[in-house]
Amino acid sequence: MAILKKNVWLIFYVLTLFFLLLFTILCYSSWKTIHNRYQTTQENMVKLIIDSTNSLFKTQETILNIVGNRFLEDSHYKDNPKAISTLNATLKDNPSMFSIALVSPTGEMTFVNGGYDVSTFPNLLQQEESRKSFEETLKSHKMVFGRTYYFAAIKQWITPIRKAIRDENGTIITIITAALRVNDSFGKLSINFDKDHNHQISIIRDGDYYFQYISNNKTDNHTIYSSPISNKVIESIRQSILDTHHLTMDDLRQKETLVSFVHKDSDSNKYFTSMQYDVMHKLWISARIPYSLLQNDFFIRVGIFFSIFILIESIFFFLFRIIDKAEVKRSEDLIFQATHDPLTSLPNRMYLQKNINHWLFKEAPAFSILYIDMDRFKNINDNFGHQYGDFLLVELSKRLKMLIPENGVIIRYGGDEFVLFTRLTNDNALLTLGNNIIEAISKPYKINNLILSVGASIGIAKYPDHGETLDMLLRASDIAMYESKKIKSNAKLFVNSMEESYLMNIIIEQELKKAVDNHELFMVYQPQIDASGYIHGIEALVRWNNAILGSVPPDKFIPVAETSGQMLKIGHFIIDYTLREIKEVQKILNITFQTSINISVRQFMEVGFLTHFLNAIESAELYQVSITIEITENLLIEDIQYILPLLEEIRGYGIQISMDDFGTGYSSLSMLRRLPIDELKIDKSFVDTIVEEIAAQKMVQNIIAIGKNLNMHILAEGVETKEQSALLKAFGCDRFQGYYFSKPLLKDDLISFFQNHEKGQLIS
Repeated sequence: MAILKKNVWLIFYVLTLFFLLLFTILCYSSWKTIHNRYQTTQENMVKLIIDSTNSLFKTQETILNIVGNRFLEDSHYKDNPKAISTLNATLKDNPSMFSIALVSPTGEMTFVNGGYDVSTFPNLLQQEESRKSFEETLKSHKMVFGRTYYFAAIKQWITPIRKAIRDENGTIITIITAALRVNDSFGKLSINFDKDHNHQISIIRDGDYYFQYISNNKTDNHTIYSSPISNKVIESIRQSILDTHHLTMDDLRQKETLVSFVHKDSDSNKYFTSMQYDVMHKLWISARIPYSLLQNDFFIRVGIFFSIFILIESIFFFLFRIIDKAEVKRSEDLIFQATHDPLTSLPNRMYLQKNINHWLFKEAPAFSILYIDMDRFKNINDNFGHQYGDFLLVELSKRLKMLIPENGVIIRYGGDEFVLFTRLTNDNALLTLGNNIIEAISKPYKINNLILSVGASIGIAKYPDHGETLDMLLRASDIAMYESKKIKSNAKLFVNSMEESYLMNIIIEQELKKAVDNHELFMVYQPQIDASGYIHGIEALVRWNNAILGSVPPDKFIPVAETSGQMLKIGHFIIDYTLREIKEVQKILNITFQTSINISVRQFMEVGFLTHFLNAIESAELYQVSITIEITENLLIEDIQYILPLLEEIRGYGIQISMDDFGTGYSSLSMLRRLPIDELKIDKSFVDTIVEEIAAQKMVQNIIAIGKNLNMHILAEGVETKEQSALLKAFGCDRFQGYYFSKPLLKDDLISFFQNHEKGQLIS
């Protein structure tokens, strides 16, 4: 049944085969019916002819006996007018009998009724047509049929019947002969039994195979009756009977079996014949019909059946075609559903697996793939729900479709990942395409009065330069995509050197999964000093020491944690561990100071972040006002309409907010003035060159001026020299952090640092 459901045409073929079989059976049955009908008709006709001719022959033989006895009893019978009148009356009552004659044993005609001159009649022993049958009459005590021939003396086609009249000693006195009109005797039988004149009825002499009578004959009588049936035809009849019934001619003579068979005449015309032997009169009675009549009758019936078959088959064909089209449409829909993303209608990963052979094959032309990954998409799902995320994906896919090069294919490879196949192979063209896609994707999306923004990272790999299999190409483009994430807003073309970094990131990702549970992560704290040389607070910094990798810097494992989804767990560890240790430090020193904790973008956008953060502060029994969270400018390219109220709420709990790495990100002055920021941190990259470069000095001065104008405190990080510290103080910087003052310290070392500072060791 599953196969039938799978291919509806198989049902059609089975039904067609069934109807074809039925058609064949009907044809065979019809042929048998037609054949049997014709056979029955002919055989009945033969039987009736035999019965009728026997009856006719008995009557005629009786007449011969009576007339012969009269002549035997009265030698003057032929001269008696009254007797002859009676004889003529008898003949009148038997129209098939033309005349009666007396013939001497020597063949001479001695008397013919009707007033004919017997001297003009031929000698029957000397006449070719009558000699053989006359000689047989002389030997027989029964009525003998003579050959049918044209009797010129009376101008008639006759069939003579003769009987020898003997005395009591058996001596032949005379031979009485009657001339039967062929058409009036056998012809009437033929007309009676063959109403449609389709059959050819034949009476054939056994000894010499001359026709005694033949009906519906189109050949001249002289040709028909003047020569016997050809040996070729006789042999054809004999062989057909033998093949059909396994009987010889002698078997038919002995048993008088009625047989029907097919044979050919001398002109190779095919006939269906029924035949029986009349042993009494030594005649073959047959009825035949052209075989073509059976065939025509059969073909007419088959034509009707065939028309019905074609009609039914056509109806079924159109019905099944409708069903097939519906099934094909349904199958295509199912295939489309299986190979296309239901949300965006873009081809999906299954489509890629099924159709990659269109791109990858022996001697395939070069092509490229662009691996596109959304930045910050998860935050939209988490903060606004999947309905907004889905709507954004739909709009984003529309933008991608507009940017697909000719003959390119865009595939939704995962949740927020897309793969673009293109025939472009030029590096500059590929990078331009990738950057155009990033630019298009990064434009804001308006959804239900909300303005949402996402970014994108794109890695590019080329076939066959970067791989000869799909897996190799995807891996190369994925590696390039991760490099793209580092530089932001720029597509990245794969180079072999990226693979080493990628493999290292994989190891870091795998080892990082065990870091929290194996207690490999720990916190260090770098003091922050104000302009007067006093400790303002500390910044908590996470460190990782792994048995395999050794000490891994934060700039190596934090990006991996961000991209692999591990930052939330690590972020919770940082918050809980830091607050717990700082509480211990403050309790030992009996002082309160400001503690800055870095919050990652993913952690900040996590649903329930603030609730968890406040619970952690309460559990550590710290004052909220002594806590500062550090955010980066990258956070500002997330949904500002979600971020701004959250920052206001955080600020409402007395928690201060510091913007880290200011000047390296995406913030603008108009956006900055809207944010509840307490502190701006000058990035280390500006501090490193502040002594040597005028441009760096101007940048730092501008940042300090901006912060002051917005009532923010300014903190410079990465201060490593006295000259840097002095210059920053001169520019009006409020706070400092760096190795010039202190390296990041473990908890116990931090306690010592505070204790030494209390003893008057001010840092300037």
